Amino acid sequence: MNPESIDTRIGSQNTYTFSHGNTLPLTGSPFAMNYLAVQTTLEDTPWWFDPTAQSFAGIRLTHQPSPWVGDFSSVLFTPVATADADYLGTYARADATFAPHLIAVSALEAQIKLQATATRYGGALRLDGDKPLLKISAKGLRVLDQTAERLSLAITNFAASEDPDFTMYLTVALPEDTAVSPLRTADKTAALVLSLSGAATLAFATSFISAEQAAANLVPLAATDFDSLVAQVKTEWAHKLAQVEITDHNKASVALFYHNLYRASLFPMTFYEVDAAGQEIHYDTTSKTVRPGKLYTNNGFWDTYKTLFPMLSLLDPAMYADMLEGFYNSYLETGFLPRWLSPDERGMMPGTMVDAVIADAAVKGIASDLMPKLLVAMQQGATTISEDVKYGREGLAEYLRLGYVPADIGESVNKTLDYAYSDWLISVVAKTLGETELAAEYEAKSQNWRNVFDPSVKLMRAKDRDGKFVAAFDPIAWGNGYTEGSAWANSFAVYQDLPGLIEATGGKDAFVAHLHHMVNQPAAFKPGTYGQTIHEMRELAAQPFGQIAISNQPSFHLPYLFTLAGDSASTEVLVRTMLTTAFSAKADGYPGDEDNGSMSSWVLFSSLGFYPVTPGSGRYVLGAPLFDRAVLHLPKGDLVLTATNNRPGFNFVGERTFNGEPLGNQIDHAQLAAGGTLAADMQLLPHDRK
Repeated sequence: MNPESIDTRIGSQNTYTFSHGNTLPLTGSPFAMNYLAVQTTLEDTPWWFDPTAQSFAGIRLTHQPSPWVGDFSSVLFTPVATADADYLGTYARADATFAPHLIAVSALEAQIKLQATATRYGGALRLDGDKPLLKISAKGLRVLDQTAERLSLAITNFAASEDPDFTMYLTVALPEDTAVSPLRTADKTAALVLSLSGAATLAFATSFISAEQAAANLVPLAATDFDSLVAQVKTEWAHKLAQVEITDHNKASVALFYHNLYRASLFPMTFYEVDAAGQEIHYDTTSKTVRPGKLYTNNGFWDTYKTLFPMLSLLDPAMYADMLEGFYNSYLETGFLPRWLSPDERGMMPGTMVDAVIADAAVKGIASDLMPKLLVAMQQGATTISEDVKYGREGLAEYLRLGYVPADIGESVNKTLDYAYSDWLISVVAKTLGETELAAEYEAKSQNWRNVFDPSVKLMRAKDRDGKFVAAFDPIAWGNGYTEGSAWANSFAVYQDLPGLIEATGGKDAFVAHLHHMVNQPAAFKPGTYGQTIHEMRELAAQPFGQIAISNQPSFHLPYLFTLAGDSASTEVLVRTMLTTAFSAKADGYPGDEDNGSMSSWVLFSSLGFYPVTPGSGRYVLGAPLFDRAVLHLPKGDLVLTATNNRPGFNFVGERTFNGEPLGNQIDHAQLAAGGTLAADMQLLPHDRK
């Protein structure tokens, strides 16, 4: 797949009240430290790009993982007509280029064609016009030094950080005869205007370490012409996209896959640099010092543990191992493994779901050397009550005493289920290290999910401190102990013991009937303790899947539960229907927040025909492949996926084989990672594989 075929605007058509992805059209190297994106408004809002707008504020250097989190260390590069220009411009949207490796826009008022590319630590801008002017603006911008060749800046703006003076350093290589003038804009944003003598390229680099490190990061960029930098980034994306070769009769499905592979290759972002001695270093916002080692940021584990990291375990286990090293460094600096990083701990969402990222790596043989240390870090989070609610498990004292988190603590049901799952994940890592007693201890704790299961309604319910279910209960009411959903969305998060959940529900037949009821009822909701309609509620109602909110992460595994209860046909038709009706490669291409590679990785797995229902198990549940043929070039060998009779209406898998041998409804990661051929024969009617 040619990177030029990727339109980075996928999922970017959004508002505060409804999400089609809440993504940005990001250009830059995969998993880079900076990205560039077109900005279409001057308003101070995290929704600063609108794919339908003709307006143009400039090209923004951004680190924003989500509008709900906000940006940090952002800078705006704007071609302007006059040095005192302070207005919203216009660009020729129909002629613009939005690609992973290149942005190209024509700024109409300034009569300047602006092209931009970004590498891991910087990038370059090319301006074509008659004596073009370029404004550089940012809140908290300061000039540190200026020579005829270089401009050294510091930018201090962020949504949140442990360091109130958290700063990014920006160094810009100035073309010959460039004049630099200070300018203060109407919104008090500090700005500079660069007056260029003619068409020119400006290379730039950033650092979170120091101005000197930013200058060092600039050296290889300043020595490379613009076209070569574009070609370099294009090659990086071509390599990334070429890891999977799709052959299919449906061009829209192929486009969907590769656009989602692009989306799944952006986050987490690099947050470390390389010093003059070739050593990896990073800025620690907790101690406010520079420390050795890797670090990564812009990742919410509650979202990404289900899909993004399992996808990395297949396609790029080396990157996965690097990221684990970075997450361990976060633990060393704060005393707790991270929950939501941007740039440091935000403490959002329930659970310590990095535990799943660790355990899944452990059973797959990734970063095995780190596992003894990571196991200690996992236990720290499971046993240590933090004075700061951003860190560790909120409500841990109650969970340890009662076996559940009581209803007077927010998101009590989700916290209970997440903590029980994390306890099982600790047991998984302990088993891989031969610590059988520790494994048994935490495996027993993982049964705490039963403490909030109500067999009378076959759903999870909040309990008070006396062990009684809270009286008021409505299965479609949101909040009330649940996170971003109702009892339906959040009652099936028993990844570690799905057979136990099936049994507690009344057995396979009763569980299947329960799932069918979940899907076949209206997509209705009540705001509950949220007290208002939030965007996730509207997104649930916008899709025809009943109470399966495929628009949000808690529902990602729900379509695959049918298979685990013996009803694989429902999984197959449901997943294929979702893929072909709820997703596209367009600006409105997602049914809800994409969330840093989590939803895009769901699309990747589901379209390939298998899904990691339980990270930490090393197994995948099989669904229905979307493509005639897919080849995954994995480190240990090629994995070939084929689907015969893959025609419209043929939604069901008949016979399935792996390397010629009959296959049931699950497969081990080790089998897929070693390479081979997974073949499925599609049928018009379901095949009974109970």
